[in-house]
Amino acid sequence: GWPSTPPQAHTISHKTSLISGVHRIIWTVDAGKLRNHERQAVSPSFELPLASLATSRLVIFPRPNTDGKGSASFKKSGGCGSVHLKCEASGGSVSFLVAISDGTTGFDKKPRGPVMHNFADHSTCGLSKDQEQWDFGKAVNQATQTFSVCLDILPCRK
Repeated sequence: GWPSTPPQAHTISHKTSLISGVHRIIWTVDAGKLRNHERQAVSPSFELPLASLATSRLVIFPRPNTDGKGSASFKKSGGCGSVHLKCEASGGSVSFLVAISDGTTGFDKKPRGPVMHNFADHSTCGLSKDQEQWDFGKAVNQATQTFSVCLDILPCRK
């Protein structure tokens, strides 16, 4: 068979499992972002399946500086940071898991969560403080120089 083409950096893929009802959103991120002085990286937008479809984005922030001085950047944080889900809906609840990966099927993702959140309370949410920090550098695919952020939206229990 043909080798599968790796996903391009800064793309979003959205798949839904017909069996489990889970919506999987995968954001492929350019690993170069981990070496620069940016204070955040924002994904392309995607539709979040709430009561109605809601425009959403994933955002990664660098780990805050340990000394609390200056502004955090991916370079200063050594490629560590947190993943947040931002939604433009004024309400609607969601339950989700977050994982990072090098984009290959063999990578052990170890998803964290689930997080339950109601967007009526706040437009942005993430994992709890004790779970939110990831070492993105450990998930970089050396061949493609990308890493992936994987968001699994769990089906709402009616």
